[in-house]
Amino acid sequence: MKKYVSALPFFFVACIIAGCASKPIPEWRYESFGQLENYKINYLKSKDQVAEFHYRKTLEEVKRSGDLKLIAKVYLTKYALKAAVLEDVADSDYLDMDVIEPDKENRNFFVFLQGNLSIVDAKLLPAQYGPFLKAALGGKEREVNDAVSKIDDSLSCLIAIGITVKKNLYNEETLQTAVNTASANGWQKPLLAHLGKLEQYYEATNEKAKASKIRQKIKAIKN
Repeated sequence: MKKYVSALPFFFVACIIAGCASKPIPEWRYESFGQLENYKINYLKSKDQVAEFHYRKTLEEVKRSGDLKLIAKVYLTKYALKAAVLEDVADSDYLDMDVIEPDKENRNFFVFLQGNLSIVDAKLLPAQYGPFLKAALGGKEREVNDAVSKIDDSLSCLIAIGITVKKNLYNEETLQTAVNTASANGWQKPLLAHLGKLEQYYEATNEKAKASKIRQKIKAIKN
């Protein structure tokens, strides 16, 4: 089973505690990290109202610092979670921060989430995505699936798969990896999203029996 690491896939935690090793960490840093973790967990579990509350609290705490680069990372967190559940999102919040105070690492991760892989700088990308980026640029589903399966962090794995779907580099194995990962972690939102995509895949490949079984499974989960 893949592990779920509490740290964000693009060094949010490092930014939160940066410069605080030799002195007390300000309360807003602890509070913002805790709120962000609660946001992620509740979002993935389909507890949308609770998740939204914690998201707003995260922004509230981070905005106390006036650190626009860190605020941008909160927005990118939301986008990353949306990618993991195969949803698009309006990107104006992040872009507003990027115009005022650009940051290469933030911009690179934003481009990655958008699926513009040819212009992603691998050196600025979190290390767990390196092999996946290389495979995706190669455009071969088998290599992409192999790279995705080796991403040890569950959330990062789902984010990568979300990008493969956006780039149409997926097949049954890709989606099944996402389903298994979401199921193992008890994350209903990405589970239903990828089951839905798997049903569409089976319909497109004229595998009616498999599609019907997935529909029944979705219905059972929702009920």
